[in-house]
This record gives sequence, C-alpha cells and structure tokens, in this order.
Amino acid sequence: MSLSLAPSPARSVLGHDRWHPDIPAVAEVITGGTVRMECQGRAPGADAVLCGPLVVVGAEPGDVIVVDVLGVGPAGGGPARAGHPGVIGCAPDAGALRAAGGAEPAGVPALLGGVRPEAPGYGQVAAEAVRSETRGRQIGSCAIAPLTAGSRILLPVHVLGAKLSVGDLHFPASAAQDCRRAPLAGWIDLRVNLTRRGVERFRVAGPMLMPSPS
Repeated sequence: MSLSLAPSPARSVLGHDRWHPDIPAVAEVITGGTVRMECQGRAPGADAVLCGPLVVVGAEPGDVIVVDVLGVGPAGGGPARAGHPGVIGCAPDAGALRAAGGAEPAGVPALLGGVRPEAPGYGQVAAEAVRSETRGRQIGSCAIAPLTAGSRILLPVHVLGAKLSVGDLHFPASAAQDCRRAPLAGWIDLRVNLTRRGVERFRVAGPMLMPSPS
C-alpha cells in the first residue's frame, strides 16, 4: 500500500506544531505500507510544523512501530543524500503531557491540525499540548541522529493508532549533521511496520534510532 499526504486544492492536509493525542489523524496506513508525507518549512525561531498524525491500523499502547526512512527530498526535487527530518514520533499519552508540563508560552496560537481555534475543546487541547521543540527531546530528534535514507526508527506506541507525525526537514550541504538552518518544505517517504507487544517482547523503553550506516 502506498499513500501520499500532499496538500492539494481539493484536500488540505493540515499541519500541527504541538503534540496531543486528541489531534485527529489525517490518514491511515496498514502495516507494511509506505507513505509519502509532504512537510512545510518554517521561519527561523518558529515551532516546527509537522505532517500528520498518521494512524497505523491496529496499533495499540505497548506495541512498537518500525519506521524505515526510504528517501527525503526538497519540495519539487529529487532525493537529497543528506536530507533528514528534525523530529519524528508518535502522539504522547496523558503521562507524557504531564511530564512536559503542557504547552510553553508562545506568541501565536497553537497549530493543532484538525482542531481549529473555533472548535469546541480547542482551548483545553492547546493548554495541554506539547511544543515540538520539547517533544523532540522526548522522542526521535535530529539533535540525536540525522535520520537520512536507510535509517530505521523504533517507536513505542502510547495511544490507539500510534498517530505518527514527522517533519522539520533539513538539507545540509554534506552528510554532516547540520540543523542550524531553518527547515525547508519537502517530502519524506516512510515504510511502517507494526510489531505487537514490542515494548514487552523487545524491551523497547523509548525511541530507538538507527541511522543509516552510509
């Protein structure tokens, strides 16, 4: 199964710059499926805008999803050898929200995907949600490893469907890890596999990042 999450005049895929389990999914993928997620850029100093969340069909808390990075490239361009996402992960559960202390102060309203500012419950979700910068320290982040094509990420599932999000794409001039420049718009191709009870079976206590050996 191949799925493309790309904004179009007929169907807008909303991004989010906060993490919360109540942000609705934009699409679903079955285990073994591949997906292209088209990500937005951002201005320097702004919060990373992520593509998703994506429901992994059948995923439950205690499972693990195995995500393989197949390719990363700038918008309208081909694969970039050193391209990598700044952050990738699953939606947090209530415990992770409490540990992060809720949303940090920001000068602009939280971007919560399908939860619009005029929607009932927006205020509560915005108050509880975690900023991408904070969540990046809890999960897979380019501050730890540049996840270029060929990388694999094991992510524990905390909520039904996993709700996978990714974004904050970087394209350094060389293979060196370089996230200092503002991220650009682009695409990332992922393959997603579900491992039942992976947390217990393989003792995956947190995200496991396996960068490409090349």
